[in-house]
Order: sequence, then structure tokens, then C-alpha cells
Amino acid sequence: MRHLLVPWIIGILLGGASLAHASLELEEKAMQAYQQGDALRRAGRYEEAVRAYWQTLQIFPEHPAAFDRLRAIYNSGHTAAETIKLLEGRVARVEGNFIAWNLLGVLYGRERRWNEALKAFERSLAAEPRAADTLVNRGWILVELRRYEDAVAAFEAALKHQPRLARAHAGLGSALVEARGEYSEGMNRYLTAVQLDPENPALLNDLGWIAFKMRRYPEAVAALEKASTLDPQNPMIQTNLGLAYQKVDKTEEALAQFHRALAVNPEYTLALYGVGKVYETRGQYPGALQAYRQAWKQSGNDLYLFLWVQAYMSSHGQAMIFFLFAFLAVGGVAALRSLRGRRAPATTKG
Repeated sequence: MRHLLVPWIIGILLGGASLAHASLELEEKAMQAYQQGDALRRAGRYEEAVRAYWQTLQIFPEHPAAFDRLRAIYNSGHTAAETIKLLEGRVARVEGNFIAWNLLGVLYGRERRWNEALKAFERSLAAEPRAADTLVNRGWILVELRRYEDAVAAFEAALKHQPRLARAHAGLGSALVEARGEYSEGMNRYLTAVQLDPENPALLNDLGWIAFKMRRYPEAVAALEKASTLDPQNPMIQTNLGLAYQKVDKTEEALAQFHRALAVNPEYTLALYGVGKVYETRGQYPGALQAYRQAWKQSGNDLYLFLWVQAYMSSHGQAMIFFLFAFLAVGGVAALRSLRGRRAPATTKG
């Protein structure tokens, strides 16, 4: 499931926040601050909007949308390096600033600074254990590090604080699939996430891919078609949709999706694989060989070399298969003799 889109930047639920843990007075203050922040953001008054969103989170740390708004403003107004410097200044002044530590963790994660990201999330949670967004972000880092059981615990803790957090349901689904192979429960979690955030193409893409892995191809096509409509320039979504189309015998549609993906990113290897597979299935071996060769050249992955050899042998018949195996056997013997000849004598001490 690691191929899934970079998980800590997918959208989260944009409304319907449940303030069950807050008093009615705090609930009213949090909602007023959040609505004020949205109004200021729409008016282009971003510095004031940031202050309003920070106020929202200080009142209600479990809020499902305020962190997302903050990330969007920082991303649009600053480079990652500038934002990191800004936030590091904030935590230097106030060490218990759980909002800044969480945002820093996200940025460290984007730069693959895993240990720093986890430490930042630990500081955030030490200051505010109810920060559901921090728990989710920490969970996605743990998924990236393949610490799946720890990720499961992080997502479950987030859902205790904020049961309507779509990213937490998606993360738990992903971790359960990776940790335990629980595809059915993973599918259910993603269905819940999509119900909470139905216009999120990243969630729909992941839902489609899980359905694909479960061989529920019509469901995969339905989810991926919607994801493609919402995000038509995403080569991952277009490629996944192409692969799903292949499974329901829509090869023309599949080929069109692979070419759409390659128009956005000509070096998207999985799309090249899809093109090669379509041509190979049709017996159009020159096209298949070209796609596999390009995929191998770009990625250095010998799987594509194997696919190229397989397609080449299929295009030249059984006699070619026998000749190729004989050639590889002779080459292997020669390589082994050469290796033995180059072996250095053992050294002795003293």
C-alpha cells in the first residue's frame, strides 16, 4: 500500500465537526473562530486567517479542518524551507506549541526526515494529547516506516478523539491491510472515509486500489472514475483506472488512461507497464517491447527487463525460447568461471 498517494497531505473533512468533548461555550467560540478564519481566508487576509485557525485549535484541538486550512495557507505563501524556519522560531519561543510542532512534523515528513518528524509529533502530543491531527500524521509516518502495528495504535487513538476524521479512517484502513492483511476491514474504513469526505480524489484512489487488490473490479472502476473526474491531471489515478479497465475488458479505455497519465508525466513507469501489457495482450509486440524497454531504462527495475524478455520470446516463438535459455546457461557458466578466476587469495596476519 506504500504506492498510495503521499498520505499526510491528502484532504481532510472540511465540515461537520463534532465538538462533543467541548462545553457549549467552547463549542461556540471554536466555531466562531473557524468561521472567521474561513471568511478572512476567502478575503485574502491570510495572516489574520492564520491567527483565527490557531485560536480554533487552541480551543478545540480535535478540530478536523483547521489544521488543513493552516497547511494550505502556509503551502501557498511560503516555500517549505521558509515555513520550517518560521515554525522552528515559534517552538523556540514557546516549546509547548502543539500546533507548530505538528506542522513542523508534516514538513519534516515531506522531506523524508523521518526521525525529526516523529520527534516533532511527540512534542506536539506531549503538549496536547487530544490533537487528533497530530496522531494521524504520526500514523502515516509510521506506515511509511513499515511500523504498521504502531500506526494502527496511532490511528485508533486519533479516532477516539475525533471519530469523524476521514484521514484517520483511511490511515487505519491502510495500516490494517499492511499489518494484518485485513482487506475487508481496510475497505470498510476507506468507505467510511469517503462517506465523510466524498470529494477527496486521494481517498477515492486508495479505495479503488483496495477494491482492485480484492478483485472487486467494477467497484474499483467506479471509485477511480470519480477520482479521475475530480483530479484529471494525476498520473497515479489515471494509471490505476487504466489497470482496472483492463480487468473488465475495456482495453481501449485502459490504453487511453495510460496515455493520459504519460501526457502528464512521460516517465511514469507504471503507466508504461500498462501500455506494454495492453500491446502484449493484443499481440502487438513492437509496441509492448518499446514500452517495457523504456520502463526498464527509466526505473532500472529488472522486472521490466523480464517482461521485455517474455514479450520478445512470445513474439519469436518456442524456438527462440530454447535458444535464449541455452544462451543464458552458457553466459552463466562463463560468468561463474570468471568470478572464480578473480577471487583474491586469503590474507594472513603476522
